[in-house]
Amino acid sequence: MTTEAPRAPKIKLGQLAPGYLGDIGPEEFLEGMEFNDLDLAEVDSTQATYLDCSLARVNFGAAESPVDLTGARFSGSKIEDCRADTLTMPRGSLIHTEISGTRIGAGVVHDNVWEKVVVSNCRISYLNLRVAKLIDVEFRDCVIDEIDLDRAKANRVSFPGSTVGVLQCEGAALGNVDLRGLQPHKISGVHSLRGATIDEMQMMLFAELFASELGIRVE
Repeated sequence: MTTEAPRAPKIKLGQLAPGYLGDIGPEEFLEGMEFNDLDLAEVDSTQATYLDCSLARVNFGAAESPVDLTGARFSGSKIEDCRADTLTMPRGSLIHTEISGTRIGAGVVHDNVWEKVVVSNCRISYLNLRVAKLIDVEFRDCVIDEIDLDRAKANRVSFPGSTVGVLQCEGAALGNVDLRGLQPHKISGVHSLRGATIDEMQMMLFAELFASELGIRVE
């Protein structure tokens, strides 16, 4: 059986209107706007909608003063060359969205819905996708220290050219999740990898990790 690849997002950004800091607020509906070179520290953008928008070189705030994107929705949008010491967006969604060239310290994105999303050339220390729903998601050429997929539902997810240090997937439901090429030094939730694809080299490399996770002693 062939592993299905993620389906690409469809993004068509036309002529965008300039967006300013004052446009961003809770429950705002922002359509066809570009936000460049902004500092969003401590900005309240809860339940806001970003439709067909572009965000470039935006600072999502320091760890102690991040923008609050709880419940925010991004659709048909691009996020490029941004920085977030802490990206606080629980219970939010990314639909037909691309994130590129962005540095994220801690991505607090649990309970999210991601559909047709490409994350490329990003450096991420910790990505909390617990209880998230991921469909057609590609992490391309990324460096991720730790990704937490505990109790997540993931279908057609891949990591081409990426590295992951720690993979957590306790209680996850995986389908067509392509882990080929990854060499994590720790895997938590080996029993939940049903539905994932690895290659023969990984099988040998992961043997010790699998044995440790399953409580098997190798002598």
